[in-house]
Amino acid sequence: MYDDLPSKTATDEVVSDIEVVDSADALVAWPEKPNTGFAGWFGRPIMLELRAPFERKALRQSPIYNGVGVPKGEGRPVLVVPGFFAAQDSADDLITILDNAGWDISLADVGRNAGPAYNSLSAAEENLKQLTARTKKPVTIIGHSRGGQFARVMAVRHPETVRQVITVGSPLCVKYPKFAVVNLPASILDRLWRLGLFGPVYPAQEDAVDRDRYRSFPAEVDFVSIYSKSDGIVDWRLSLDPAARHVEVQTSHRAIWNSVNGVRAIVTAMADVE
Repeated sequence: MYDDLPSKTATDEVVSDIEVVDSADALVAWPEKPNTGFAGWFGRPIMLELRAPFERKALRQSPIYNGVGVPKGEGRPVLVVPGFFAAQDSADDLITILDNAGWDISLADVGRNAGPAYNSLSAAEENLKQLTARTKKPVTIIGHSRGGQFARVMAVRHPETVRQVITVGSPLCVKYPKFAVVNLPASILDRLWRLGLFGPVYPAQEDAVDRDRYRSFPAEVDFVSIYSKSDGIVDWRLSLDPAARHVEVQTSHRAIWNSVNGVRAIVTAMADVE
């Protein structure tokens, strides 16, 4: 997948303090490829993740937490998918903000989202099915990190039920980022579930998920990928899906959807397809 990344530079459009690159320009926008070798394994600024609690605190003290600048949901459905090893309360602030604005929010039943991809994805797909049946409306899916990977797959598999996909800090070009803090536990867990430690083993289902990760994204579904160059976990270049509009924010990985800049980028994207 890395070889598909661009080799030329395009001019970014700047909106407030958020940088946006149009999808049409995405293939020529980024001259840099994801780090490889030693830099790939150990080169992320992980110490910057220490700011996450302060970013979350700042969000709760900001006007956007009280609904300023948040588009009215009017009952439109949103499925929120947490990331790898994330606690179920990791999206609480975002959910509170959107719920107060009138969006119909469901949290995907993926637990810690740490087992086989097909397990978490199957649970999220069932949530999508239920939410669509209940609201009779297409769904906006917001996924953090690994949850964003699954959001993309759900849009590929069920474009008729998905209105918009917003990925935040998601490695969309690879299954597991090379950074050791992520790659080592993910690879170990991958081996363990294949040995049956998470229950029955269905390698064919996992292979199907892996194929669908990289299938062409449906043109009728809006797709926004939000990333941070100072993300201490995921190399930002891995978030540059050619099918998406790319939005840069300055946040940590853990707080990318629990920070003022991250939430502002999310609600701006949601407002764009009202």
